[in-house]
Amino acid sequence: MNQVLTRKFLAKGLAVAVTTLMMGTVAHAETQEQKEIKQLRQEVEALKALVTQQQQVQQNQAVQIEQVKAAPQPSAAAPKALSTKSDTEVKLYGFVRGDANYIIEGSAGDFSDVAKTNGQTRDKLVATAKTTRLGLDFKTSVNGAEVGGKLESDFAGTNDSFRIRQAYLTYENWLIGQTQSNFLSNHAPFMIDFSTNVGGGTTRLPMVRYGFDLTPATQLFLAAEKPNSSAEDIKSSVPTLTAKLAHNFDDKKGNASARALVEVYKDEDVNKRKAGWGLAAGTTYQVIDPLKATLDVSYTKGVNGILYGTNANAAFVDDEGNRNIEQNEIWAVQTGLTYSILPNLKTSLGYGALFADKDSDYADLNPTANKEVQQAWLNLVYSPVKPLEFGIEYVNGERKTFNNEKFKDNRIGLMSKYSF
Repeated sequence: MNQVLTRKFLAKGLAVAVTTLMMGTVAHAETQEQKEIKQLRQEVEALKALVTQQQQVQQNQAVQIEQVKAAPQPSAAAPKALSTKSDTEVKLYGFVRGDANYIIEGSAGDFSDVAKTNGQTRDKLVATAKTTRLGLDFKTSVNGAEVGGKLESDFAGTNDSFRIRQAYLTYENWLIGQTQSNFLSNHAPFMIDFSTNVGGGTTRLPMVRYGFDLTPATQLFLAAEKPNSSAEDIKSSVPTLTAKLAHNFDDKKGNASARALVEVYKDEDVNKRKAGWGLAAGTTYQVIDPLKATLDVSYTKGVNGILYGTNANAAFVDDEGNRNIEQNEIWAVQTGLTYSILPNLKTSLGYGALFADKDSDYADLNPTANKEVQQAWLNLVYSPVKPLEFGIEYVNGERKTFNNEKFKDNRIGLMSKYSF
């Protein structure tokens, strides 16, 4: 009996112990799980706080970036090169340039002169530094109005003398002084040769010019310029009038222009007057990022002092009979492509020409004048560092007179330039 009771007691005791142990284990397990859950919750809350903090930092950075974009940017202009008594900003610019030309056949000058070549110079090397240029730009404000000016010189005057290229002042929309004729364009293909190309020009004349905006992208320039056409016994007593309409394309890839010119001259011996005039239009356009194209066409009648290549085609006075002023009629064209092979390496292919009316009275009276002048060129320019440029160019030109004489001007040019 005692053994039975003892066994029952032990069984109950063991059951109670097991139950107690299991309940303790469960309680312990629940307590551990709760701790882990609590820890995970804390880590999640910490992660949320970190994400919120990072988002706030990004928002602050975005605001700062927008503020920087909206703030006025500092001017990239160079500091004043010179000081003046008045509060005038003065900027010095220019370049040191050297040129060498090997004349295969043509004119004897330092640069091409195909409109006057006689083809007698052959196998000759010439070199010069006369194209070295110095310039000053001036700018100030007077009573709220912007006043500016330019003084630019080089050494390409007579016998390589120092000369003034441009000298003018500007006041709001007005320009007074010497600069490039308003009839000329900026649609010329790039050319190393300093004499510029047939069909274009760089003639700089004293003038008074007024310009104003027709639209934000279109400007009109009107000018009264010093007369520049010349012929024996002919004089001009009134300014040459020019107009230029310039338009910038909306895509900012180029521009176009239309120009007009009228001048009046007279033969004082017989007191006869005649008007010369011209019309022109052209465009420059960035076809694709590395490729730029230019085209310009001009027509002139009795005008010989603006476009290069027409200076040997003056208005002509017939000394026999009625002494009429006969005028030369000329079509001129310049076109080309400039391709940027690399950011510091570019090449240009260009063509320029003028064609005179061979059936005019001028042609009959002036058989040695130019009937056709044509020129083509190919160049390569390399810039190892920004201020330096080195270039090579081949120029092939020919002129033909009304009596069908032909003369060539072929040469290879080398150029080095340091800009400042």
